[in-house]
Amino acid sequence: MNHWALGLTNHFVIGVVAEGIGKRIPTVAMPCVNAAYVQHPQFVRSLETLRNAGVAVLYGPGGFEPNEPGTGRPEGYPWDLALAAAVRIVESAP
Repeated sequence: MNHWALGLTNHFVIGVVAEGIGKRIPTVAMPCVNAAYVQHPQFVRSLETLRNAGVAVLYGPGGFEPNEPGTGRPEGYPWDLALAAAVRIVESAP
């Protein structure tokens, strides 16, 4: 999230999504991070930057809610929320 928000495109995937902002491609992001990672001050700024750029960021209530470090729960990742947000974007497109 931080690389993307800062436009640091040294990784192919970050370059693709960063370019998507410029091309105005509707994008949904749901960061899967732990509670320690989100304490970094840049994280919240990055979410705000991406939201202001038009990215639908699903984080917090109604999106991904972080767990404590080392207590990953891949089976609990809320894919349904990300897919529902993508469907809403597609259905609202002209």
